[in-house]
Amino acid sequence: MRFKQSLLVLAISGALTACGGSSSDSDNNNTSSGNNNDNTTTTVVSEGVITGFGSVYVNGQRYRTENAEIAVGDSPAADEAQLKVGMVITVAASASDNGEDPEAQQIRYEEHLQGPISFINRSQEQIEVLGQTVVFDELTEFEDTDINTLAVGNFIEISGYINDEGNFYATLVELETEETEIKLKGEVANLDTNAQTFTLSELTVNYSSAEFDDMAASDLADGLFIKVEGEQYDSETRTLTATEIENKESNDIDDDVNEITIAGIVKDYDSDAGSFTVNRYEFVLNDETEFEDGSLDTLTNGVVVKVEGRFDNDQVIAEEIEFKAKDARSKLEGQVTNVNAESETFAINDTTFSVTPETQYEDESDLDERRFTFDDIAANDWLKVISRQDNQGNTLALKVKRINQEDREGEVKGRASNVTLDGMTIANITISFTDSTEFDSDDGEITPEGFVSLADSQEALIVEVEGQYDGDVLVASEVEVETSDKADEVGRAELEGAIESIDGDTLVVNGSELRFTENTDFELNEEKVNSQSFFNAIEVGTVIEIEGVWVDQSYIQVTEVEIETNDDE
Repeated sequence: MRFKQSLLVLAISGALTACGGSSSDSDNNNTSSGNNNDNTTTTVVSEGVITGFGSVYVNGQRYRTENAEIAVGDSPAADEAQLKVGMVITVAASASDNGEDPEAQQIRYEEHLQGPISFINRSQEQIEVLGQTVVFDELTEFEDTDINTLAVGNFIEISGYINDEGNFYATLVELETEETEIKLKGEVANLDTNAQTFTLSELTVNYSSAEFDDMAASDLADGLFIKVEGEQYDSETRTLTATEIENKESNDIDDDVNEITIAGIVKDYDSDAGSFTVNRYEFVLNDETEFEDGSLDTLTNGVVVKVEGRFDNDQVIAEEIEFKAKDARSKLEGQVTNVNAESETFAINDTTFSVTPETQYEDESDLDERRFTFDDIAANDWLKVISRQDNQGNTLALKVKRINQEDREGEVKGRASNVTLDGMTIANITISFTDSTEFDSDDGEITPEGFVSLADSQEALIVEVEGQYDGDVLVASEVEVETSDKADEVGRAELEGAIESIDGDTLVVNGSELRFTENTDFELNEEKVNSQSFFNAIEVGTVIEIEGVWVDQSYIQVTEVEIETNDDE
């Protein structure tokens, strides 16, 4: 077994030795020292997303942080205040069987990707940074921004997981206003030692002037996992001139580690060998491996899991694999009517939500409680909740945000019921339609009658609604039929990017052909214009935002297009 953060384990070994040495007589912070003879202490490593504070919650476990050494990015002496919900961190901790939460000895965070946005595909939930495709969803945390205000050219930091295709799944997207250094991790490909270049996905890296950390230039090889830093980036050729390259290949894991818990995306699954990797940790299945929310047949490349493992000689045996559902999620905003501390549930609009140890919490209300958890939820609080149903029909709260009533976004997602031409119900929220409500499906815009017919023909129609509240009623401005298929070149399109070519009245953006009709709405600096004025204002390199629909999986028929040319924009 290989472990890329062995320094954490070495540090924890030293810390445990210190706790058992002369400092135990005088250091009042070592709360377990008096019971060391009665309790069994183990060393655990956990890697996953921060879901809350009050110490730190990762992978459904609270880790005490009062004595932890915390490293954030290039800052080796950080504090807990620099950690954020959504960050993927590695925790090395000591755990005992006295019932107390494990005590974190070291916490380490490193961004996975940092650089400028070159393309945004909102309908497919994708962002492109440095030639890397970043996938996001409702559980992705956005810091100092949101997906609707992000723009091409913004400099962002990404934390998350690398999937089986080499792309990134973002658990945190943070807008950077002062940072200029480009950073990314990935596997070397197309190494050219003569030109002194290699690629990371679609990015070309020139390493001719780079300094090397924990390696030499001669160690570079296709497949090597590295971290690259630099500041000089040519967006036209997608070439980064590297200033530093660090070896991120795994090292031997320390013998003191007893258990690991890793959350991430499955790669390299070999059903014959019974092995797979998650975040570059290799696990082996055996007859005693347990599965939660799935089975052995569910295990495949690309699925999101949490794996608990134990060591057996040089192998890590997967004791339990929990599958993380990524579809059939619901979204609503509402006021809490009831909280049951004993069952750990709360109710909104007559819908009861159950929380789990892995529920993600954040307080965006005026109270701004950093340590906001289930214990802080009270009747009359306004919450935004992302949820799903389990196999027993319970509604599980995956993400809970406390908000101000006036900050409601007017967005609801879930199973439509009681659908008529006048409205419908989602999660016991009344939705009303008006003459201006727009309805969209995979086939493009549909009529209200077509939407009602679609709802009548499907047992469980999942829709997403945007609108504004009128009292307790959400007046819909747009209703979109949701599918579990987020594949490219299907259905509705909403994207932002730079024009790559212009051929008459046809444009190409990020490889997608855009066509316009007499019904296309053109906007220039938020003013409606005719097509001639629009085309006079654009050139190759102009950034545009469009909405439209894919036609025959070959081109996008644009319904709305907008550009901003004002200097202050």
